[in-house]
Amino acid sequence: MTTSTFTPQSDSAPAVSGCPFHRASIPSTVARSPATEAVSAFVALSKFVIANDMVAEVKEAFRQRPHLVDDQPGFVRMEVFSPLDRPEEIWLVTYWTDAASFKVWHHSHLYHQSHKGIPKGLKLVPGEQQIRHLEHICS
Repeated sequence: MTTSTFTPQSDSAPAVSGCPFHRASIPSTVARSPATEAVSAFVALSKFVIANDMVAEVKEAFRQRPHLVDDQPGFVRMEVFSPLDRPEEIWLVTYWTDAASFKVWHHSHLYHQSHKGIPKGLKLVPGEQQIRHLEHICS
């Protein structure tokens, strides 16, 4: 087993882009895909907890989502998480180039249409919903 230690870059080290605190930065000589070029400055994090026995249905609905947000101006990517120790809790994280783009999406008819895939009968734990708007600093 090998272990690694953090070694700060010296002035003679090759240039790297990305977060200066992130050891796995992408060297500037590596070809970049459009996904690595997209810079997100705004993150919307939504958390909710499923109250009834519909965890599998909700997770499948996210896997089968209609991808209506994917082509929206300013959208970078979306990730959905569920803690292993609390599978009924869902975290939805969307990355955007700016807060204004998120706001336009959030008030659009496509946003409301994207929620039509929510399983019928879904109940959430009252008081467990949380929405946070975050500044994305680095990856």
